[in-house]
Parts: sequence; C-alpha cells; structure tokens
Amino acid sequence: MSAFRIVMNGARGRMGRAIIACAQADPAVRIVAEVDEGDDLAKELPAADCVVDFSHHAVTAGIARACAEMGKSLVVGTTGHTSGEIAAIRAAANTIPIVFAPNFSVGVNTLFWLTRKAAEILGSDFDLEVVEMHHRLKQDAPSGTARRLAEILAETREVSYETEARHGRQGMVGERTASEIGVH
Repeated sequence: MSAFRIVMNGARGRMGRAIIACAQADPAVRIVAEVDEGDDLAKELPAADCVVDFSHHAVTAGIARACAEMGKSLVVGTTGHTSGEIAAIRAAANTIPIVFAPNFSVGVNTLFWLTRKAAEILGSDFDLEVVEMHHRLKQDAPSGTARRLAEILAETREVSYETEARHGRQGMVGERTASEIGVH
C-alpha cells in the first residue's frame, strides 16, 4: 500500500513544521509538497491526496475551492476566519471531505463536549464567560478554541454567537509586545 500523499500548506509555520516532522516519522504518510506564502499550491495539487492547511485565514477559502475543483480532501487547522470564509469552506465540504477544526487536541475536544454538558446541566441561571490566555505570538483573538467554546455556549442557550458575544480582544490584532499586559 502506498503512502497517503499530503501537501502541507503553511509549511514554514510552527504547526506546518511540526506536521512535516511527524510525517517524516510515519511511513504511512508522505509530504509531497511544502507550500507557503508565495508558492503555487495549484501546481502541487495533482500529486496529493489531501491538503493540510495551517496558514492564514485569508487564503483558506481559495484553497478549499481549489481542492474541490481537483477532488482533493482538505484538513483546515487555520483559525481567525470571517463568516464569509467559513461559508466558502462549508460550500466546498459539499463536494469533498473536509476536516475543519479550531483545535485537534483530544483534550480540547473533550473540553468542547464537557462545556456543552455543563451548560445544559447548569441552565440559564448561570453566567457564561470564556477567558483565554495565549502566548504573545498568537495572531487572532479570540483563538479558534476560545471562539468554539463560546459558540458551544451560544448553541446551548439557543442564541447567536455573532450578536451575543462580547470581546475584550478581537480580530487579527497581531502579536502582543513583550511589555503588554493582557487583561480580558
């Protein structure tokens, strides 16, 4: 059986480098191309079974469309997407397999489940708040993980995340400075 062929998009980032290192240790997968800003993803797609994207939210919708056109599956770990970008990813999921997650940790996905259960059990008499802390290099706020936690809480209360969430830090705010003190 041949190895599963992956194009790693965002190859020079922290997650991209980590995934490439893991793939090198697993004979069942093979990185056929390492793509990053300025590289031609479309040129690399024919050799791949799947694209793994840990790049920048602004390019994910185009990647999803390209994968859909070529019948390639897609794994999206990039966060910070706008509602329009999310809609484009979901549209592509109508024709190709897509895994789109704000966090791939088993522990965090357990937290997602526990959050839903706690909100259901505690009911509407309890206040809902998500407080997050990240390293200063984190570009988007809230993180995909924190946003998903808040979305789960909104779903449980049957309210809109878009209209009911109140943010202390939101958008592509960039890295914090070494002297900045985050209070959220």
